[in-house]
Amino acid sequence: MKRYFLLSSILCLMLCFGVAVPAAYADSTTVSYETGEISTEYTISEPYEYVVKPNTAEWIKLTSTEEKVKATQIPEEILSKMTTKALVETVLKYPLLPNMYAFNTQQQGFDAVLSSFNGLQELLKRSDASLEIQQYQNKLSIFKTTDSVSIAQGVYTETLLEGINSKKLINSVVTPFAVISSVKTPKGTSVETYKGLTWSDHGLTASEASALQTQMVAAYPNTTVLSSQSPSYNCHSYAWYSQSSSNAHWMNSASSYRTDGSYTSGIARVGSKIDYGAGDHSGIVTFIGQGGTGQDIDVKSKWGIYGVFSHNFADCPYTMGNYSCTFWN
Repeated sequence: MKRYFLLSSILCLMLCFGVAVPAAYADSTTVSYETGEISTEYTISEPYEYVVKPNTAEWIKLTSTEEKVKATQIPEEILSKMTTKALVETVLKYPLLPNMYAFNTQQQGFDAVLSSFNGLQELLKRSDASLEIQQYQNKLSIFKTTDSVSIAQGVYTETLLEGINSKKLINSVVTPFAVISSVKTPKGTSVETYKGLTWSDHGLTASEASALQTQMVAAYPNTTVLSSQSPSYNCHSYAWYSQSSSNAHWMNSASSYRTDGSYTSGIARVGSKIDYGAGDHSGIVTFIGQGGTGQDIDVKSKWGIYGVFSHNFADCPYTMGNYSCTFWN
């Protein structure tokens, strides 16, 4: 009992006189009434260093998103003991965080990363997550660095705050001010599109989009960039409507091309359209190796706000978790 009162008195005096509480007691500090022992739930105050990360020979050896996801999970014994501050920094350095902007909406992208990364899952459980993200955001603002990593992290903090606080990202339906238009399938069915979207419609600036593109290229080093980032068209529009760089139509659903008889499902051929099903992604088959299995198929597709990439079937943001693909001719 004497030990308990002594420890309690010391902590109270430190708080009363404005003395900083040591980092070891910064999160969820508890005192046992039985033994007087002080225990801390979060004892790791340094961000996690990913064992394998972009711009290394080991990362290049990972040839599918599934392999990258497995290689970048945080060990549970570390994850559960990290302070929220350390966890925020760890999440912001997650190699596949750029995937959030590779989908038709940021909400889809946020959900895709959330479903496959235990670091983000843990962050959403922390009651002080928003506060720590805001503090990191303030730090970025103070230093005003202009390198692509810092610019990208500034965008990440905005998206994470929106995802954590509102549970509904601002551009889940892109923007209420977008011009509604349409294109036609080969059979004449009208397909609704957004026409002439700009970076502001996606809540981004051109420099932020460029920084994100740089991060995405680093995350997928075995791909080839065929065209730079563009705010005006997406994967469905590129694959089913037009491969022109002047394409101005953003298409949230390409299902009409598959249901009105314009295309029929079948075996993969060069030139086939590929539908990633639950991944909500479309592309065009450019190469089929011996056997015609997924690992022998190359595709070209536009990745959300990013550019057009030439990539292996499985080496793209749309093969996280459960997915199935069909081919259309």
